[in-house]
Amino acid sequence: MTHIRTGRIFAACHPQDTGRIRIVEYEEGDPRALVADAATGLRQRLILVSSLHPTAVTGTGSRRKSGYAPEDVTAVTKPPARGEVAAETTDWFDGMPGRRFRVALPPRLLLLNSNQRLHHHRRADITRVLRRAAWAASRAVPHLERAHIVGVLHPEDRQRRDPANWYPSFKACVDGLVDQGVLDDDDHTRVIGPDMRIGHVVTGSRLVLHIRELAPPETPAELRK
Repeated sequence: MTHIRTGRIFAACHPQDTGRIRIVEYEEGDPRALVADAATGLRQRLILVSSLHPTAVTGTGSRRKSGYAPEDVTAVTKPPARGEVAAETTDWFDGMPGRRFRVALPPRLLLLNSNQRLHHHRRADITRVLRRAAWAASRAVPHLERAHIVGVLHPEDRQRRDPANWYPSFKACVDGLVDQGVLDDDDHTRVIGPDMRIGHVVTGSRLVLHIRELAPPETPAELRK
């Protein structure tokens, strides 16, 4: 199976599973491959190669809902419409250095928009759910001293939107990273962002945090005083 090779990262095919694994060891013809969590290299285990698919879509064009597929292969069931970006093709950090991590929340969560007029109890409930979802989705991300975060809103249709209006949702997600221990705090000395962007269309919409670890030289001098 030529699509299985050492070092390659596979992502879970199920839309509500944010799991990512890295191939640690595999020999052609073996029924199992040794894998580990992509972000940390921990939890090494053997899995059947039959669950490591070459793409996230079947031969008939349907999206798979089980197993894993290479993260660097775009799964597109139809050509993207004009102005639509296909999944997993955008480099949000444009070649910048540093380790990168992806925290994808489940689709169909209720999101907070700064244009909404909600009762404070309702707003608190939605915030709590988003914060908890980000906490759960970031379990595989190691502790980072400083980070640059790009928050991507994947809408459910192609209507024009101002992604900055979803800042309350992204803020709740970043707080979830702090709860998980990924960051000690989200103040200006530790976090750049979240910079908010619009991503490709996803059924039910979803939020994804793209995180880049910042090295000390990248931190502005005045923030290190």
